[in-house]
Amino acid sequence: MKILITLAAVALALNCAYAEQKIPEGSQLVIPASEMQAVKGSDKVFTGDVTVQQLSEPLPGMAAGSGMVTFQPGSRSFWHTHPIGQVLIILKGEGRSGVYGEKVSVLKKGDLVVCPKGVKHFHGAAPDQKMVQMTITGTLPDGQNVEWMEPVTDEQYNNIK
Repeated sequence: MKILITLAAVALALNCAYAEQKIPEGSQLVIPASEMQAVKGSDKVFTGDVTVQQLSEPLPGMAAGSGMVTFQPGSRSFWHTHPIGQVLIILKGEGRSGVYGEKVSVLKKGDLVVCPKGVKHFHGAAPDQKMVQMTITGTLPDGQNVEWMEPVTDEQYNNIK
């Protein structure tokens, strides 16, 4: 059974105050980190202890949102796809990312991961280290940006290249 959840819905819940703000023409919007709420990742889409901080929701003229996700050791996302795609930037620690049916890649601070649209994949922390990643995720006009699937098994997670 596939579970469909959109990060856009999370963004709406977390950043509803920002949705009303207008960006002055020719200027920018600055949101202090202290004003961005972090929430525990749902056990319907993550295995283990995960914290999600939505940094931005799609704004007019931008078909992408961003977030910062902290995975505690051994935690990871379920398998999922993105209808437009996703970019990950590893900010801290060591992690894992895998494409369904392939060996898993080890991720280090500074690494960039490009997840093309429709590719079934997962990402998470190493077994013994936490990982912090920044996500930039393309969003469809209806707000959809992810399709969640089944959990990643320990065997799949440990299938390192």
